[in-house]
Amino acid sequence: MRKFSLIDKDGTSYDVTVKDKAFLYGITGLGFEDETGFVRVKERFALASKKLTQTKIVGTVKFWQKGAETQYFDFAQFCQNGPLKLRFSPKSGRKTKSSFEHGYVENRTLFLPYEYTYSEVFYRDGYVTKIERSDGVGNCLEANIEFTAETPWYKSVTEYNYGGQSTGGKRYDYTYSYRYANSTNNEVTIESDSWQESPAKVIIIGPVTNPVWRHYLNDVLIASGQINGSVISGHRLVIDTTTIPYSILEYNSKGEVVADLYQSSDFSTERFIRLGHGKNRIVASATDVNKIGIGVEAQLEYATV
Repeated sequence: MRKFSLIDKDGTSYDVTVKDKAFLYGITGLGFEDETGFVRVKERFALASKKLTQTKIVGTVKFWQKGAETQYFDFAQFCQNGPLKLRFSPKSGRKTKSSFEHGYVENRTLFLPYEYTYSEVFYRDGYVTKIERSDGVGNCLEANIEFTAETPWYKSVTEYNYGGQSTGGKRYDYTYSYRYANSTNNEVTIESDSWQESPAKVIIIGPVTNPVWRHYLNDVLIASGQINGSVISGHRLVIDTTTIPYSILEYNSKGEVVADLYQSSDFSTERFIRLGHGKNRIVASATDVNKIGIGVEAQLEYATV
C-alpha cells in the first residue's frame, strides 16, 4: 500500500495512511504540468521556454471513532508548524538494496546471506494551505486538505569520501546518514536517473586552505568554485543549492554556522552546483593538503513519481 506522512519543521512525523485513525484518500495533483512557450516559424513551432508549474496536492483525510474530533484538532495544529515535508512511498515503487548481511552459524544452524531492500521514498517541501472540515458519516470526521509544494518530488542521496583522513568514527560531532563512496581520494560520484537539474550540498571537511571544487557531468567539466581562505580542522565548508538563497557557509563540529564565506568565493567561477542526468563527479583540491574529506548530499528531483 502506498504511504503518505507529513513531517513538520521540528522533524515530527504524522502518518496519514493509518486505517481506522487518519487516512488520506482521493488524492489529486501527483503528476506535473509544464509552463511552455513556443515561437512560430512559418508553419512550425520551436520551444522557447519550459519549466514546471507550482503544484497543489489535494486529498481528504478521514478520522474515525469517538476521538475523531481530537484527532482532527491535533492534525490541524500539526499542519501549522511549517514548512512541512510530504513523504510519499509509492505502492509499486522501485526496490533499492540497502545493505548486505553476511551468513553466520549459530548452534550449528547455518544462516545464509541475504539482502535488505526498501521501497524508495520521495519528498516534497511546502505548506498545508487549506483545510476544510466536514462531519462525514457516523463516528467519523473528514477534512479536505490542500498542500502547496515549494519543490518538485525529490529523493535524498548521500555519498561521503574521507580521502584517507582518519575519523575513528568519532572525529566529528555532527552525524549524517551516509555510505562511503566507491571512488578515488578527494572525489564523490553520484549517478542521477532524473532529467531534472537537482540541487545538492557539497561538503568539504577541514583543515583546508583555498579549497577548490569541480563538477564533472559525464566526464565534462561544467562548473567549479573556490574559497580564498582556510577552513580549520573539525570545521566544514558547505556549498548549498538545496535552499533559497544559495549559500556558502562554514560550520563547526556542532553543526553551527560560524562564517558566511560567500564574499570570499571566486566570483569568476560558477561556484554553485546542480546535478544533471548521468554521472556527476565532484572533485575537491586545496593548496596545503593532498587528501581531503568530501561529501555530497543531493536531492534528486523528479517531475512526478
